[in-house]
Amino acid sequence: MTKGADSIMLPRCNVIEENRNIMQGHLDKFAREGLRTLVMGQKEISQREFDDFMKEYETIKVSTDKHKEKKLVRLYDELEMNLELLGASAIEDKLQKGVPETIYKLMEADIRIWVLTGDKQVH
Repeated sequence: MTKGADSIMLPRCNVIEENRNIMQGHLDKFAREGLRTLVMGQKEISQREFDDFMKEYETIKVSTDKHKEKKLVRLYDELEMNLELLGASAIEDKLQKGVPETIYKLMEADIRIWVLTGDKQVH
């Protein structure tokens, strides 16, 4: 089982186009409402597929190859393809206690701040 952003997960799932469009419509609606969304998928793999994955994973992990991280990402990507779409979640994501006041105080002190998130822009 795996989860992630819809922009990453939906293309990895085996879903007919009509259902993909319906799901994307719901996700976009939730995002416009300010909710944080995740898509979940799964795939059953054989013991041999698992063993082959782990063997390659261990080989890459202990290597001194300067492209090790790229190779690991490729390996993960190969495993996380052709998933069965399980569904999606949408939750309210509130700031931690005191964060709004801290941001206000920083701005009041004329300190510039930037907050980077993985959130997508919704039009």
